[in-house]
Amino acid sequence: MYKMEVDRNKKLFTINASGFFSVQESKDFINEYKSKTKEFDPKEYTMIVNGRGLKTSTQDVAENLKNVMKLYAKDPFKKKILVQQASSVGKMQTQRLSRDIPGFESVLMVNSLEDALKNI
Repeated sequence: MYKMEVDRNKKLFTINASGFFSVQESKDFINEYKSKTKEFDPKEYTMIVNGRGLKTSTQDVAENLKNVMKLYAKDPFKKKILVQQASSVGKMQTQRLSRDIPGFESVLMVNSLEDALKNI
């Protein structure tokens, strides 16, 4: 399950994701992400991705997750903040997937939404 919101007053693009993603849901996520980010100029916005409630993905979904992470790295947001998964296995999966993604070092990884909001 996921929800994307654009707050034009705060110049904030927020994504909340939780639970397990199916292959189809991960494809839908990518399409909605691309559509939403065309509605505003990312250079003027901070992006917060709250993946705290995400569960560890299967291998086929993990490949789509890597494609999502490539979009996060590529898009020129003013700031990019990722709230890591609660589980240590999920955190390790995210770290493993992000290793090969050019530009992913521009994404600040934090442990809570509160930490993310402090970094805006």
